[in-house]
Amino acid sequence: MNKDINPGQNDTQQKTDSFTQLTPREELVAKLNGETAVVEWKEIERFFAKGNLLLIDQSVDLINCAADLSLDNAEEVKPLIDSEKIQRMPMEFVKENCKPETEFWTVVVAPYILSQLKK
Repeated sequence: MNKDINPGQNDTQQKTDSFTQLTPREELVAKLNGETAVVEWKEIERFFAKGNLLLIDQSVDLINCAADLSLDNAEEVKPLIDSEKIQRMPMEFVKENCKPETEFWTVVVAPYILSQLKK
């Protein structure tokens, strides 16, 4: 059969090929971006009680941080931990900022939930 009969096939093939050229990190970032959600404090408070809620500083890109944690990228993560830009949700922060309806951007990197106060 002549391939020229279906000219749209090449366009579809090109789109598929360009998507498959993503690096593993880019694929992970896209996946994590799709899993990001805005949730209220009352929905994540129980994870704070378990010690599984991480606070990510506003200056840090939440999705890239999640990707670095997921990939165990110590070169990127360690300086953020050392500077407390990634930390277990501090009690003082909770007391000062968290009401049941306070909103956070969140993404899960098991066993943690990464959260940033929504502005």
